[in-house]
Amino acid sequence: MARGRPSKKQVILDAARQLFATSGYQGTSIDLVVQTAGVSKPTVYNNFPTKQALLIALLEELLLQAQGQRQVILDDDSLSLVAGMVAIFRQLAGVPEYLAVYRMCYGERHKLDEVTYQLCAGFDQALKDDCRSLLQKHGGEHQECVALVAIAICRESLLIPALSGGEATAEDVIEAALSRVLT
Repeated sequence: MARGRPSKKQVILDAARQLFATSGYQGTSIDLVVQTAGVSKPTVYNNFPTKQALLIALLEELLLQAQGQRQVILDDDSLSLVAGMVAIFRQLAGVPEYLAVYRMCYGERHKLDEVTYQLCAGFDQALKDDCRSLLQKHGGEHQECVALVAIAICRESLLIPALSGGEATAEDVIEAALSRVLT
């Protein structure tokens, strides 16, 4: 590998990231990955023996990336609880690759093996865990039902519209709803 250039494995992952985000699991073929990455088919298969293995590696990368981005929000003491919850979901809804994880997990579940599905589900579980951590940071123990309602408000107001191509709920409406639940 030349200094300063990404490895072929990373080039393949970057191509897969783009393709899975735009075309989903079923719409992404190894041939498309080869073409987009500008590598040979044997190079792809030397690094990822199957399309599922490629997706698993990408999901692991996306999970770490998303958790790192949410950690910045969790560590920002200038954000209120409500602003932090909104920021977590806005960040998620703004990254096409993260939305693709949800589309594949729920829309293409029948195409995924159990390990891949569990990684997809783990992506969502990590989101919920980080939301609960934020709730704990800003007031100790919230009842589980309060956490579920707060997460549902954000999911319905920000994530679902992003997944469906709709318009997100106005921020002041989201903040008002969260404030009623969390105070």
